[in-house]
Amino acid sequence: MRVLDICMRRPRATPTILLATAVAFLANCGEHAGPTAPSDTSAPVAPSEAPAAVTIQSIVGIRELIAPSADAYTVSFELRETGGRTGAEIKAIDLTFSNGLSATFGPEAAATSRVGAAGQVAVSALSITGHPDARAGSVQIRVLLTDDNGADSVSLAAASLTAAYTLSGRITESATARAVAGAVVTITFGRAAGRTTSADADGRYVLRTIPVGPLSFTVSAPGFGTVTRTADIGAHTVMDISVSRTS
Repeated sequence: MRVLDICMRRPRATPTILLATAVAFLANCGEHAGPTAPSDTSAPVAPSEAPAAVTIQSIVGIRELIAPSADAYTVSFELRETGGRTGAEIKAIDLTFSNGLSATFGPEAAATSRVGAAGQVAVSALSITGHPDARAGSVQIRVLLTDDNGADSVSLAAASLTAAYTLSGRITESATARAVAGAVVTITFGRAAGRTTSADADGRYVLRTIPVGPLSFTVSAPGFGTVTRTADIGAHTVMDISVSRTS
């Protein structure tokens, strides 16, 4: 055989070499067969990052005729954070009545401008005046908030309005008919229980925004016996009271 022939021949691959090559090829193909499904990198919201959940509750809406040409609307309610993880700042409070009357109040209308996590804030005596020819029967409350994580939210609620009236009169001494200045008038029974006021220098007293319904009240003053009276409020009510000296 010629030397040239020997040099031109290629060595044959043995079965062992072929098998190793195939295994390596398949392994390499497996590594580059295609993209795998992305892993879920989302993480649950940490407790401190949970959004605030502020609800409006315990709404009291009152409509009272305060003059022949004026109705006064008074709205009170509570804000409660129910999530228990994050507080929120009150940015504004909007009231819209069913007759189209509306008003916007700032955070100073609340007892405090921040509702703490699981906390409660009172918002009382938000008042606006309208004309009795277009009376409202309900109110919608809209509170704008920003929680401690910087997230904005809006809380909504609605409620019916209750008619209310004034209880007024004059306190005098029974023997002389003189005014009893400083006499204390306190409602002890009814939907306005706990309300109180004092008579002025002329003995006159006024309790406003008294809801419709029965009530009882007392009149007391130093040196005089306490007097109890009842009334059924369904309109503006005037009750003059005479008290007797105890000595």
